[in-house]
Amino acid sequence: MWYPCGSFKGDEKSAALCKNYADDGLLAGISKNQLDAGVGGSLARDGARLEETIIRGYPQLRKDKGQLEYGYKLSYPGLSKEQEKVWVVEVKEQKGFFDGIKSAFGG
Repeated sequence: MWYPCGSFKGDEKSAALCKNYADDGLLAGISKNQLDAGVGGSLARDGARLEETIIRGYPQLRKDKGQLEYGYKLSYPGLSKEQEKVWVVEVKEQKGFFDGIKSAFGG
């Protein structure tokens, strides 16, 4: 079961990635991987505080502390129903340029 726990507002780079993903072009898969990595990196920056906030809002999740799974749902004009589903994301800190390149290609 998924519980809504917050939202992100993307920047111009995120909008460009979403547009490319929605257009389902040649680089759509790379754009999706970059979106996943960006969301995962944002969640990783303050993971412990985020989890505590979530558990305060949804006390029934206390028994699952440390085992929560995170996902996101894109909201962008032109996305297909498949593209609008909830995507599970790995919470992982990005350390630098090469991590970004690696994430872009699904690594």
